[in-house]
Amino acid sequence: MKALFVYSFFFLIGVSCQTSPCHMKASEFNSVGSYKGVVHLNEAGCPFYIEITGAFSKSTIQEYQTIYPVNLDKKYQKSGLSLRFNYAVSRAMSPEGCQTDAIVSLSEVQIMKEKRKKDK
Repeated sequence: MKALFVYSFFFLIGVSCQTSPCHMKASEFNSVGSYKGVVHLNEAGCPFYIEITGAFSKSTIQEYQTIYPVNLDKKYQKSGLSLRFNYAVSRAMSPEGCQTDAIVSLSEVQIMKEKRKKDK
Protein backbone atom coordinates (compact mmCIF):
# COMPACT_ATOMS: atom_id res chain seq x y z
CA MET A 1 0.00 0.00 0.00
CA LYS A 2 2.85 2.38 0.84
CA ALA A 3 4.50 1.57 -2.48
CA LEU A 4 1.33 2.48 -4.36
CA PHE A 5 1.15 5.79 -2.51
CA VAL A 6 4.83 6.59 -3.22
CA TYR A 7 4.50 5.70 -6.93
CA SER A 8 1.35 7.78 -7.33
CA PHE A 9 3.01 10.71 -5.54
CA PHE A 10 5.99 10.70 -7.92
CA PHE A 11 3.69 10.19 -10.89
CA LEU A 12 1.66 13.28 -9.95
CA ILE A 13 4.81 15.35 -9.48
CA GLY A 14 6.12 14.20 -12.85
CA VAL A 15 2.85 15.07 -14.59
CA SER A 16 2.53 18.46 -12.90
CA CYS A 17 6.03 19.55 -13.99
CA GLN A 18 5.14 18.94 -17.62
CA THR A 19 2.85 21.97 -17.49
CA SER A 20 4.19 25.34 -18.60
CA PRO A 21 5.12 26.98 -15.23
CA CYS A 22 7.78 24.34 -14.56
CA HIS A 23 9.39 24.96 -17.94
CA MET A 24 9.29 28.76 -17.89
CA LYS A 25 12.47 30.80 -17.67
CA ALA A 26 12.99 33.35 -14.91
CA SER A 27 12.92 36.17 -17.48
CA GLU A 28 9.35 35.22 -18.40
CA PHE A 29 8.16 36.06 -14.88
CA ASN A 30 9.56 39.58 -15.16
CA SER A 31 6.89 42.21 -14.56
CA VAL A 32 8.53 44.93 -16.69
CA GLY A 33 6.37 45.49 -19.74
CA SER A 34 4.35 42.30 -20.01
CA TYR A 35 2.25 43.40 -23.00
CA LYS A 36 3.06 44.69 -26.47
CA GLY A 37 0.78 46.88 -28.51
CA VAL A 38 0.44 49.45 -31.27
CA VAL A 39 -0.85 53.00 -30.82
CA HIS A 40 -3.70 54.17 -33.09
CA LEU A 41 -4.86 57.78 -33.38
CA ASN A 42 -8.36 59.18 -34.04
CA GLU A 43 -10.11 55.84 -34.65
CA ALA A 44 -13.07 54.10 -33.00
CA GLY A 45 -14.23 57.43 -31.54
CA CYS A 46 -11.09 57.76 -29.36
CA PRO A 47 -8.38 60.42 -29.60
CA PHE A 48 -5.97 57.45 -29.36
CA TYR A 49 -6.03 53.84 -28.20
CA ILE A 50 -3.70 50.86 -28.02
CA GLU A 51 -4.31 47.59 -29.83
CA ILE A 52 -2.73 44.81 -27.78
CA THR A 53 -0.82 42.55 -30.17
CA GLY A 54 0.64 40.07 -27.71
CA ALA A 55 2.37 39.32 -24.44
CA PHE A 56 5.97 38.66 -23.48
CA SER A 57 5.25 35.94 -20.96
CA LYS A 58 3.46 32.61 -21.17
CA SER A 59 1.93 33.39 -17.77
CA THR A 60 0.35 36.68 -18.96
CA ILE A 61 -3.33 36.48 -19.80
CA GLN A 62 -4.46 38.76 -22.59
CA GLU A 63 -7.92 39.90 -21.53
CA TYR A 64 -8.46 42.78 -23.95
CA GLN A 65 -7.76 43.53 -27.62
CA THR A 66 -8.09 47.33 -27.43
CA ILE A 67 -7.50 49.63 -24.47
CA TYR A 68 -7.83 53.35 -23.85
CA PRO A 69 -5.00 54.51 -21.55
CA VAL A 70 -5.92 57.50 -19.39
CA ASN A 71 -2.30 58.37 -18.61
CA LEU A 72 -0.44 57.85 -21.90
CA ASP A 73 2.32 60.46 -22.16
CA LYS A 74 2.24 62.76 -25.21
CA LYS A 75 5.57 61.39 -26.46
CA TYR A 76 3.91 57.97 -26.95
CA GLN A 77 0.84 59.30 -28.78
CA LYS A 78 2.12 58.58 -32.30
CA SER A 79 0.23 56.45 -34.78
CA GLY A 80 1.87 53.08 -35.44
CA LEU A 81 4.25 53.32 -32.46
CA SER A 82 4.98 49.90 -30.91
CA LEU A 83 5.00 49.90 -27.11
CA ARG A 84 5.81 47.52 -24.29
CA PHE A 85 3.79 48.15 -21.12
CA ASN A 86 1.82 46.92 -18.14
CA TYR A 87 -1.67 48.11 -17.29
CA ALA A 88 -4.25 48.17 -14.55
CA VAL A 89 -7.94 48.58 -15.24
CA SER A 90 -9.14 52.07 -14.33
CA ARG A 91 -12.52 53.32 -13.18
CA ALA A 92 -12.08 56.56 -15.17
CA MET A 93 -14.66 57.61 -17.75
CA SER A 94 -13.92 57.01 -21.41
CA PRO A 95 -14.24 59.77 -24.00
CA GLU A 96 -17.70 59.99 -25.57
CA GLY A 97 -18.01 57.50 -28.41
CA CYS A 98 -14.79 55.67 -27.58
CA GLN A 99 -15.33 51.98 -28.35
CA THR A 100 -12.49 50.10 -26.62
CA ASP A 101 -12.55 46.95 -24.51
CA ALA A 102 -11.20 48.63 -21.35
CA ILE A 103 -10.12 51.91 -19.79
CA VAL A 104 -6.69 51.45 -18.21
CA SER A 105 -3.80 53.13 -16.45
CA LEU A 106 -0.39 52.28 -17.93
CA SER A 107 2.91 51.64 -16.19
CA GLU A 108 6.37 50.49 -17.27
CA VAL A 109 5.89 52.01 -20.76
CA GLN A 110 8.77 51.57 -23.21
CA ILE A 111 9.10 52.07 -26.96
CA MET A 112 9.85 48.80 -28.72
CA LYS A 113 12.61 48.83 -31.27
CA GLU A 114 11.53 47.60 -34.67
CA LYS A 115 13.40 44.58 -35.97
CA ARG A 116 14.88 45.30 -39.37
CA LYS A 117 14.09 42.83 -42.09
CA LYS A 118 17.16 41.56 -43.87
CA ASP A 119 17.19 42.20 -47.59
CA LYS A 120 17.92 39.15 -49.72
